[in-house]
Amino acid sequence: MRLPPHVALSATCNAAAMLLAVLSLPSVSWADGGVEGVVVLDAQRPPAVEAGYKPQTVKPIQAEEAARAIVWLERAGTAYPRTRAGEVVRILQKGYQFRPSVAAVQTGAGVEFPNGDDEFHNVFSYSKPRRFDLGRFRKSEPSPRVTFDKPGLVKVYCEIHQHMRCRIMVLDTPWFAVTDMQGRFKISGVPAGQYQIKALLPSEKSIQGTVTVTEGKTTGITLQR
Repeated sequence: MRLPPHVALSATCNAAAMLLAVLSLPSVSWADGGVEGVVVLDAQRPPAVEAGYKPQTVKPIQAEEAARAIVWLERAGTAYPRTRAGEVVRILQKGYQFRPSVAAVQTGAGVEFPNGDDEFHNVFSYSKPRRFDLGRFRKSEPSPRVTFDKPGLVKVYCEIHQHMRCRIMVLDTPWFAVTDMQGRFKISGVPAGQYQIKALLPSEKSIQGTVTVTEGKTTGITLQR
């Protein structure tokens, strides 16, 4: 049966609109998967301060953030994509603590340490992967940006307040996450394959295992010493 001209035209327009809508949808890659799970957290390593240390502060010192772990995936012989190398992470100094006190970045990323307190702070590190000293600066002064170009654990301190500390894990891999207070984490956008999964615990001890990432799926895992 032959359709009237106005009906045929309407059907053609609807079909074209549906095709355009499909073509406009964001592309989805089913080649990537992910890993989620729990790290069983241990006791946080206490800050190293001199005997008899009594900080003199204008306002009360706030509590340090709850313990968290850093989790990441590695695979030998992999040329890691530089998807997170351009990130700039802000670690605020507030309440006489670094917030967050634990962070992870990919090599090539930058970190700034703005001062949110009404007193001077000083930010420095003697860690081998990245040594730096930003000197003393006020709340009103911008923090210099530090670029981290070598992998490894960087321990950051304040020269004025000995109890202040921050741990930054610099990684070549872009597949990493910081857990929440219950040790839960999720890493997405990982190509299928077998990986080493590693974690830096609050005690600064490390644990590792193996995990297989499947296309379009999220693999569950629990990490414990």
